[in-house]
Amino acid sequence: MIIDLHTHVPPEEQWTLFLQHCRDNGVTLAVTSGLGSWAHYPDAADVRRANDAACRLAAFAQGMVLWFAYLNPQHDDWPAELQRTLAAGACGVKLWVSLKDPETGSLERIPPVLAAAQRLHLPVLIHTFQRVDDNLPGEITMAEFAELARRFPELPLIAAHAGGNWRQSLRLLGDVPNASVDISGGYPETGMVEALVADLGVERVLFGSDALGRSIASQLAKVTLAQLAATDQRRILWDNGARLLGISDSQVTAAERRAASLPATATPGVPALDEDHFCFSGPWPFRPSPCPTPAALAAALPTAGLRRAYVADAGSVFALDVLGANQDFERAARGLPGLAPLAAMVPYAPNAQPILDAAVGRFAGGILYPYLHNWRLDDPAYAAFFAAAAAARFPLWVNACTADSRFRHRGTLCREVSVAELLHFAQSAPPNAYVIQGAGLGPINACLERDAGTGQVRFEVSRLTDSSTALTGIVGRFGWERLVLGSEFPFRDLRSVRSTAQVLCAPRPGR
Repeated sequence: MIIDLHTHVPPEEQWTLFLQHCRDNGVTLAVTSGLGSWAHYPDAADVRRANDAACRLAAFAQGMVLWFAYLNPQHDDWPAELQRTLAAGACGVKLWVSLKDPETGSLERIPPVLAAAQRLHLPVLIHTFQRVDDNLPGEITMAEFAELARRFPELPLIAAHAGGNWRQSLRLLGDVPNASVDISGGYPETGMVEALVADLGVERVLFGSDALGRSIASQLAKVTLAQLAATDQRRILWDNGARLLGISDSQVTAAERRAASLPATATPGVPALDEDHFCFSGPWPFRPSPCPTPAALAAALPTAGLRRAYVADAGSVFALDVLGANQDFERAARGLPGLAPLAAMVPYAPNAQPILDAAVGRFAGGILYPYLHNWRLDDPAYAAFFAAAAAARFPLWVNACTADSRFRHRGTLCREVSVAELLHFAQSAPPNAYVIQGAGLGPINACLERDAGTGQVRFEVSRLTDSSTALTGIVGRFGWERLVLGSEFPFRDLRSVRSTAQVLCAPRPGR
């Protein structure tokens, strides 16, 4: 059984779909909160509408959904709204980003809310985030959350998203035993849950998804694919949340009865997905890899259900001597079963043509990094490079995004590959085979809608699987012909995108 401690009220027309996603992923109970218009500082009417929607969803769910009262502490009427929502069935409090005074940045309005929750024995879920760039005006970091938690030692407090940049959350809550973290939302990065368990103890880590904005399946993979004992996974997925909320057997029975009454989820089906088009071998400049050599990656592919991986050398991403880095990688990958090595390409370099010439015939294709190397994909200055690659019939993989830029290393300056840029490239690129890595729903939908690339441009699906509805929506409209699997290993577990796609597109009809 699973308790999802962090979901949000979707539009009313998606309520059945929300419950189906819970059922299909084994979620017995979901805790939701409404955020209304998602204004950073919502007015009183917006907060009231948000809570009314959460209350109605819980009634519609008939036992599958519990809800937390959403409050804006900057409003003097929050005590009345809290009493109103408790009378309507709320079982906790949710605070989002209206935490700091919009003029002074002070947190002075938060302690009275927490004092009331402590007095009423209500858990409080607080959004926490620490971006590389500036936080939103009202957002708090994990360090600020810890200070609040120390002031209310009897209050169960949950830091949503584990601070977002979870590595910067480590060692901040060790002396605050009343504080827990949820793992919801954000990039489904491998290693997150193991690190939090090692830091806090398994009893202080809670499962949350941020659904429907994030797919439950991709967030579950953080736990189910983690290197943890089955008993520890069960604590994160059920025991800790059930203890926090005091879940009874009768609640479980009611939730299971409602889940059994739901119709089967309409899905588009899923192909074998045994070929990986977004994969790195070796250590990334800022992190180690579970597969530090091409040989180790080749050995891991079959265990992930993968027949072949088009793989780039992580160390070549920021190499100064690209020719030498490619040569070293080709030697290390030569003859290994299942590996199709990609040579790093740098179209803005003076020796771009020699790099291309040396790679043709030795590599399965080349990989380009407009996102990480900060150049425009549709810049006319690089037209000659793309023409040369096309003339050599040398396929290209184009990296439009890697990992989550909100939590990138501060020493890197990544640039977003825009929808217009990608669309222009797909429409104007010379005839060749292209795979776009890391593109999201907007650019993929725009290109497929206009049939840009006329079949020569394909898109890997990792970003689509992060959303509850993006992949099924794209496949339902356009089919699988222009889509390929990409694991984004080692940032994600080698298995997570494939398993998430299978759940989303061919889910279980019931538990």
